[in-house]
Amino acid sequence: MVWQLDIDEPVLSIGVVADKVIVGGSEGSIVVADTDGRVHVRLALDDFLLAMAASPDGTRLAVGGGQRLVVFDLTDGSVVADHPHQWCGCLAWAGKSGGLAANDGRLVRIYDRDGQLRWSSPSLQSTVAGLAWMRADGRRVAAAAYQGVKVFEPDTDRVIARLPAPGAIAGIATAPNGRWVVGGSQDATLHGWNVRDGSDFQMSGFPKLVSRLAFEASGRWMCCDAGDTIVCWDFSGSGPTGREGLLAEGHRDDVTALAWAPTGGSAPTLVSGDAAGDLALWRLGPSSRPGGRISPLWRMATGDPVGAIAATRDGVVSGHRSGATRCFKPEPR
Repeated sequence: MVWQLDIDEPVLSIGVVADKVIVGGSEGSIVVADTDGRVHVRLALDDFLLAMAASPDGTRLAVGGGQRLVVFDLTDGSVVADHPHQWCGCLAWAGKSGGLAANDGRLVRIYDRDGQLRWSSPSLQSTVAGLAWMRADGRRVAAAAYQGVKVFEPDTDRVIARLPAPGAIAGIATAPNGRWVVGGSQDATLHGWNVRDGSDFQMSGFPKLVSRLAFEASGRWMCCDAGDTIVCWDFSGSGPTGREGLLAEGHRDDVTALAWAPTGGSAPTLVSGDAAGDLALWRLGPSSRPGGRISPLWRMATGDPVGAIAATRDGVVSGHRSGATRCFKPEPR
């Protein structure tokens, strides 16, 4: 282990951006540290924490709670904006425009980087369960709720696409090219849509709710949790329809956190943690194919259930139920 810090409450979120590690606890405590573990600033939400997201340039931190949305300046820890929000559990920054998407109960609100309101959506069918920008330019944002996903274009105040689903969606991911939207469903299936032509697909057979989904930077692979297994789907060409998932097997308990690591153009690398406290690192190489299986290149047993995970350039940072955040430097076998 390279370093450890503690916040005395369960860790729910970890972000790594611009050489900063940002740790968020369940009761609203937030620690901003350097990647070597030295604490830069401590912040407080004054609410229980539901979501946390740092701007791509590392200068702003949005934090959502049960009753508020707060935007902090990460350079000095000052509060840039503080808005009343209902159950603000979904946050997403646009990569290029600097816009922030946040849910306010059933509404989607778009703010600029200083927390000034730019746009609000009509009310959705239920509390928003997932938010993701369709592309880095920040023109369109996808919002998941009961019975599907809507794609909004805030600048023109239009609904660009309605992507129906039979029930509730729990978390969504969008492909970097804006072509695909994928959501986990409450009925233990994966539901996806091709935004360009409106076609959809479903993947079934999951042991329980699918709620953790993420595309890697190239857009070929999307991973999701499946009990004690991670499934990676190949979205190249015509997409995953008719293809089996690639199974990442090696966890001893349900996967509770996963994230793609920055690779600088090398093979896609995934880090994950589980309810038993195990951490794992996986790499999808040239031989990785739909229907195949991969084992972890590195694994670490901590005995402390994992609530969040992220990767730095050369390390794995994990947040745990005990309140500990630990940084490891993997040595793949």
